[in-house]
Amino acid sequence: MAEYVASLNSAEQDNETSWYKSFGAGLVSGLIKIPEGVVSLGAELVDLGADSNTAADVEQFFDKINPFEEIAEENTIGKLTEAIMQIAVPGGIGFKVASTAARKMTTKALKAKRNKAYADFGKGDKFYKANNPLTKGTSKGVKVSKNYNRDNLTEALDKVNKLNKGLKKPRFAAAVLGGAAGETLVVDNDAIGTFGDMFEGPTSLDRDSSLSGSDDAARKLMNRFKFGGESIFATPVAYGIGKTAKLLANRGADLAYSNSAFERWIDKYIRAAFSPRGALPAEVFAKEMEKQGLKVKDTYRAKEIVSNITKITDSFFPTVQEVADKTVKTKGIDKLAFSKELNNLLVSGDLSKGIDEKAFANIISKLNQKGIGKKQTEALLTSLSEGRAEFNTLLNILNKNSKGIKRGASDELKDLFKNRLDKYVGHTYQIFEHRSNIFNAFRKYKPTDESYKNAINVFTKNGTRTEQEARSIVDDILRQAEKVKSPKDLPDFKYISKTMEKGGSKEIFKIGLKSTSKGSASEKQALKQLFGQVEDPRFTLFNGISNLSNIARTADYIGQISLKNDQVQAKGGRGFFWKNEAAAKEAVNSGETGIEVVRMSEILGEIDATKNIINPLNAKWTTKEIGEAIKFANDIPTTFQGFVRGDKKMSGPEAGVSWFYRNLLMFPKGVSQMAKTIFSIPTHIRNFMSAGAFSAANGIIPFALENPKTFAKAFRRGIGESGLLKLGGVEAGTAANQRAYRDMLELGITNSQVQLGDMTSLIKDSAGGKNLLNNDYGLSRMFKKFKKIGEFFQGKYMAEDDTFKITNFVVELDRIVKATAKSKNMTVEAYENSIGLVKGFEKIKNGIPIRNEALWKLKQEAAEIVKNTVPNYAYVGQAVKTARLLPIGNFMSFPSEIIRTTTNIARQGVKELSHVKGEGVVRIKGSNIGLTVTEVLKDGSTRVVKNNAITNGTYGTGMKRIAGMATTLTAVPVAVTEGAKALYDVTEDEIKAMRRFVPDWSKNSTLVPIRDDDGELRYIDFSKSNAYDLMARPFRTLMSNIQEGQANGDTLLEGFVSGVGEASGEIMNPFISESIWTEAMADLTIRGGRTSEGRPLYTEQTPLGDKLAIQFMHLGNALAPSYKQGLRIGQASFGIPDKRGEVLDIGPELAGLMGFRPIKIDPLNAMNFKIAGYQTGIRNARREFTGGFFGLLKGGSIDDNDVVSRYIKSNKARFEVQKEMFRDLEAAQELGNTSSELRKVFKERQLSGKTFNNLNKGRFEPYYPSKDIIKKFKEISLNLGEDNAFLSARGDLNSIKRDLKALGFDERFRADFAVGGHVESTAFTESMDNITTVLAEVDFDMQNLNLEEEFDDQIDINEYVTKQEVQTPMLPQTPMPNQNVIQASVKAQATEPLNEGLTNTENALLSQEEKMIRLRQRGLA
Repeated sequence: MAEYVASLNSAEQDNETSWYKSFGAGLVSGLIKIPEGVVSLGAELVDLGADSNTAADVEQFFDKINPFEEIAEENTIGKLTEAIMQIAVPGGIGFKVASTAARKMTTKALKAKRNKAYADFGKGDKFYKANNPLTKGTSKGVKVSKNYNRDNLTEALDKVNKLNKGLKKPRFAAAVLGGAAGETLVVDNDAIGTFGDMFEGPTSLDRDSSLSGSDDAARKLMNRFKFGGESIFATPVAYGIGKTAKLLANRGADLAYSNSAFERWIDKYIRAAFSPRGALPAEVFAKEMEKQGLKVKDTYRAKEIVSNITKITDSFFPTVQEVADKTVKTKGIDKLAFSKELNNLLVSGDLSKGIDEKAFANIISKLNQKGIGKKQTEALLTSLSEGRAEFNTLLNILNKNSKGIKRGASDELKDLFKNRLDKYVGHTYQIFEHRSNIFNAFRKYKPTDESYKNAINVFTKNGTRTEQEARSIVDDILRQAEKVKSPKDLPDFKYISKTMEKGGSKEIFKIGLKSTSKGSASEKQALKQLFGQVEDPRFTLFNGISNLSNIARTADYIGQISLKNDQVQAKGGRGFFWKNEAAAKEAVNSGETGIEVVRMSEILGEIDATKNIINPLNAKWTTKEIGEAIKFANDIPTTFQGFVRGDKKMSGPEAGVSWFYRNLLMFPKGVSQMAKTIFSIPTHIRNFMSAGAFSAANGIIPFALENPKTFAKAFRRGIGESGLLKLGGVEAGTAANQRAYRDMLELGITNSQVQLGDMTSLIKDSAGGKNLLNNDYGLSRMFKKFKKIGEFFQGKYMAEDDTFKITNFVVELDRIVKATAKSKNMTVEAYENSIGLVKGFEKIKNGIPIRNEALWKLKQEAAEIVKNTVPNYAYVGQAVKTARLLPIGNFMSFPSEIIRTTTNIARQGVKELSHVKGEGVVRIKGSNIGLTVTEVLKDGSTRVVKNNAITNGTYGTGMKRIAGMATTLTAVPVAVTEGAKALYDVTEDEIKAMRRFVPDWSKNSTLVPIRDDDGELRYIDFSKSNAYDLMARPFRTLMSNIQEGQANGDTLLEGFVSGVGEASGEIMNPFISESIWTEAMADLTIRGGRTSEGRPLYTEQTPLGDKLAIQFMHLGNALAPSYKQGLRIGQASFGIPDKRGEVLDIGPELAGLMGFRPIKIDPLNAMNFKIAGYQTGIRNARREFTGGFFGLLKGGSIDDNDVVSRYIKSNKARFEVQKEMFRDLEAAQELGNTSSELRKVFKERQLSGKTFNNLNKGRFEPYYPSKDIIKKFKEISLNLGEDNAFLSARGDLNSIKRDLKALGFDERFRADFAVGGHVESTAFTESMDNITTVLAEVDFDMQNLNLEEEFDDQIDINEYVTKQEVQTPMLPQTPMPNQNVIQASVKAQATEPLNEGLTNTENALLSQEEKMIRLRQRGLA
């Protein structure tokens, strides 16, 4: 709160009252105003009857006894607090009192009806108390027939439920009315305002301060009625929001099964859509996260082993060549042969045993190279053995959990690597490399000459086919294979050939690579070589471990969730899987709720890892929502995701649309995000700083909140285990660090950087489900070097995040260990020793840490805290993950995670501070986080006890966490901003002026002002480097809008609603704004060569060649890394001027690497853009009169009231535009620019000196229709055969124009008469017989308008056009006029001057045509 309050300006400039003093004063003043409201209401009633001014005396009395009001109103936070107290307290009391009264009044009637319903089905029988299962939950003491009929009883219960439900609405209505009555006691309703004030509706308040006595009392009482009346509509909305929040907080687990459709809707579209677990039950989600962690750990272990093998084999062969890419015989054949023999050795023999050392030694001896040491060969042997050990471990897990390997699959699994089953090892053929990506869509695989010739020789069948026939077969098979896109299973191929057995007739043959496929061994071997089989132990290890891990860990996961379900149901719980359809429907009350149930076999059948496994869930049923959630968690694409990936079966046109969407929108979107992050050095620095902020927000601030030694130890571990400072990343670390990092992966802490998760998932979807960054064979040859660079930067980006996650984990574990030791009354050393720790480190045996189960549970607890308080991609909700596939939004997951984790930090802190109820305690009375708490016992007595969170050792941790969050979210931004203001002597006026010239995205940021050596102001947008700015920004925006509205004369409610709208936009911006790539595309297409800020990229006159070059570079910039800061540093280093000719300073530019580059405020340059916006605004304001939906020149019948109404509407819009420019000119001069400099800019933009002078002096220049517009009115009236409405209203317009010219920009422009954009049921009052006179008066008034004031405060349309009160009394029969007299009168009027029926003013000012119109209106012509 402090941050956004400190940034406020305008009305609060230079006041000495701090925000917290104003806030406290607002609380007290608001409470004082409640009795003032009661007393003043009585005084107003007295005044109404006695025509006195008692209410004014009451107001003066309370002003004297309420010194807090003045203090509260010195800050916006104080005003808002005061208003909330006035509304909430009496409104809440009224709601509660009315609700209680309504409940009491309906209880007796309800009880009688309910008893009757129960008794109707059992009259005359013996009765007993209602403890029968069918009547469970009925009122105590109700008697039910012992010989009941089940159907009758069910009917009776339904009747009772309907009675209960039927009374909810009238009770709620009574409570709402009670709340409205309470809000009529609000004193400051005119300052707070109503929605009617905003929309000029019927509840708009009357602020005529000139009244007194009974008239003023009537006005105030009516205002109270209007103010309270609006709450009748507002209260249900607020109640609905509150009820939804309460449901989500208290009944999250049960909402999915609720009988209420509304509650199920909340669960499906709010809770499930945005929560980490989605529709998964909490128990299933926990096991899913555990499975994912184990799979990542296995994959990382495979990478470790492969990395070690690569280092060793590269040392054997100094000339580095990629083994898998060499498919021809060269001098590097020794390396290929060596790799192939190692691969065969890896998969041969008994997997449970190590590598055959003799065979290994034989392979090493074939190298015939000097300098190969024993240490190297032993390391290689160890790596191969470790790989086999991983295979064996995973196979054991699979066998343990699969009771259930389908017939035939068991042998395949046992011979997994001996038989090279690609179904499990992976597709190790170059021809099947993914080709759907735009970069290699047109690349064609080409086999080696040797493999091609060998295949032709094999298919000649020893001369049974000609070479041409064999070549045709080989070419046909190659064409078929080229069309296969990343097959999940090795395909079979067809070819047509003559058969000798059938006299040379043609027949279709099949051939494939699988052991079960047709074809001879020689043919299959020829195909393997033809397709570019990769025989590399590294590939076999990585793909084998990864794919087998997926199968084994999934089998284990299914077994565990099945067991958990059985345990839940054994304890009487609902569970989440059921034995049959009937049991499932009964469990979820499907008949009433409509919840669908599905077979688990249908769900698991879509998951590849379960296809060969017989598991305990196959025969069971679950809800459709749980089933879909399981599929989503296992990366089975949704309908939309399948469309994007191209996995879904589609028609030709649909497939084409999918390809274009994937490759022209999604893939570039991912690449552009990658370029701006992992390839941007400044982003790396900000990423590291943001990760540090996550630690600080959890109270991990050395010296201030955390023991520096504890932090230092944790931070060293973070750097070491993440591989941050290692060139080769984690894999280059020590064996101990690698083991520790594997634990972090298993716990789900690391490898979960949010922005990186967004990018890789996006690229994976655009690449048809393949992760190109982690797939050695995913990119074409030309991108291999780029890929290695990308992997390096990606690794560092992840390491920056992992460093602080590991730091947090170590600190959290230390906190838990110390708290647990304290709760057990043990020393830390003694407790550590009991769980296998020595001075915070795990005990070692044979160089490997000993896993202690008690310690592992504490690690899991610490890991849960880190995962819930630090952004983690695995915890991003399904809705956000799906939304990334849209062409809008940038890094959506990050803001969603900031919201989740910030909330969780507060929740975790409160949990650690909270007293835990002991046995015999019913509840805690009052706060449960104080040093002492009050317990309520079963017998109703109370006792005050010490908070057991202190005894249990968690209280201190909670205080640290809460203090860390407050420091990070508020104290740091405020300290930086206020410190800079004091250091550089920057006033609030200058801050206010500065905000008018920053880009839109910085408008609501935390701006740190800096003054350079020349005294010119610069600013640093601190929000860019503050990860938690998303949380503070909406509040800062809200308060700023309220304050700005107060300065402009708006009511508190108007400012509040405006602020809520803009604050909501700030929250939604990351999710709905254009993505980097989409914005660049839209600049060239939708916006026709203009940026979103309006900057032209080219014009219609730009030559075609130049235009194409500009378009290409514009799109290229979107895909290019952020290089501009590096360019600026280079320019500063060598004294090279920038585009504007300015010589840059190296200091500020280096600061820019961290996101702290001071940006110069240049009002004169910015004024060019401001003027462009001003001119557009003036044109749009004019259209409010002539065009648009309500415009007068669109055609159709109009009257003079329409003309007057649209004229004022148009000028109101014009007034706001001119007012904004007036504020801009004020701000520019506050920042040191002279009026002469600004006048020059106006002149250059073809704006007259008169316009500048009026704006600069705050004088409003109203709009008046031009001659062409007036002529158009005449043409329309002639075409319609109607009177010219403009001529009728012209006098009015002149008068209004005069009034408008008197408007000041510090006044309000209000037109209370307008409803829906035009006047309804309006007419001139009797005192306005002459419309011309009235309009002349308005024109005169407009000429004196002051731009310093509000339009609405100076011009009130009701003074010119009022609503006509039509009263039709009974009249006597009127005699008909003498037609001869009328005709004679008309004839005389046609020949004589039009004097009769007109006033002297009308005769003097109106033309002859206008006089005739006036007479016709009065029925005299």
